[in-house]
Amino acid sequence: MDGNLNSFLAYYRATGRRLAAKMKKYNRSLRKDGNPVVRVFREDLADLNEGGKMLRGVLVTLGAKIAGAEDPEIGDDLALAFEILQTGILVHDDIIDRSSMRRGKITIHRRAKSRMEVRGTQMVSVTEDADHVAGAAAICAGDLGIYMANRQIAVSYAAHPALSDIITYFDDVLINTIRGELLDVFLPYEIQDSSYPEDEKPAILEKSIRDIYHLKTSCYSVIGPLHLGMVLAGAPEENLRAMDRAADDIGIAFQIMDDILGIYADSEILGKDVGSDISEFKQTILYMYVVNYRPEAAKKLLRYYGKEVTDERLAAVRQIFEETGALDYAKATMNACFDRAGRKLRRMKFLGKEDLELLLGFMDWCRGRRK
Repeated sequence: MDGNLNSFLAYYRATGRRLAAKMKKYNRSLRKDGNPVVRVFREDLADLNEGGKMLRGVLVTLGAKIAGAEDPEIGDDLALAFEILQTGILVHDDIIDRSSMRRGKITIHRRAKSRMEVRGTQMVSVTEDADHVAGAAAICAGDLGIYMANRQIAVSYAAHPALSDIITYFDDVLINTIRGELLDVFLPYEIQDSSYPEDEKPAILEKSIRDIYHLKTSCYSVIGPLHLGMVLAGAPEENLRAMDRAADDIGIAFQIMDDILGIYADSEILGKDVGSDISEFKQTILYMYVVNYRPEAAKKLLRYYGKEVTDERLAAVRQIFEETGALDYAKATMNACFDRAGRKLRRMKFLGKEDLELLLGFMDWCRGRRK
């Protein structure tokens, strides 16, 4: 296990440094704009572009390597596109979740509001308030990141024979991510609908949470980057399908770990608010287990869910998840996904020894991450 992990860490660090240097160069151009008002938001976007895990970008390059790319940097521009897309999506996600921190930095909508407050900006309409104006401007900044990611691919691979397939799949990744976000936002309200029979709601909740994990995390954090890197290097369809199936298990496990860290991590290490899943009434595997399988404990959990998070409330929710077995269930489900993915990867005859070690090491890294 340690050998696989060390191999992946060496690849991750080397590739991540190369991509970070290229992103820094890209961000110099991103910061430029002829209009000073727009330029400020482009500078915000460029700042948020730096300091991420660069994981999706690294997986793009790994996908190209798996498919036999001779040039180790062939996927770099596509990797940057994924990272730019990630930043744009995060800007929207932070507005939806009303988050104050991202990657250890102030979120863009909070920066915009802060600038308005410092300047003493007055509302020009009785229908507006500072939160709405700052949020609306940040949405535009997020849109800018998303469309610039698409443009990055179109320009960088204009002569690539698979350009149409690459852009189509890239857009499919984005579409699936938005579908997952929509489900994530509205599920807590939809599940209250009285038209659903009470005895069907547990199954609906469990399926919907798995769909969120697949659409919102697997598709654009693991499946998409590996798939597109492989397409770029000319992988055959059967290899792509096999990798997609294993990557989906890894992505779901990755999201379960995110849910656990969202409750149990340290805020300074995580780089964002711990416990925000509670105040946002997030439908996670931890929440689902208590609601579906421990109804008495669910009544207690609902005293805290959807409320402002305090240290005492966070501690109480942690205790509920531990005493009901929800935390153990989440960990067991996550490990089962990792184990299933490992079996699938080992059956892939097209994977070379080094590539298999890197993918297994990636899973080991996912299991042990703390942010």
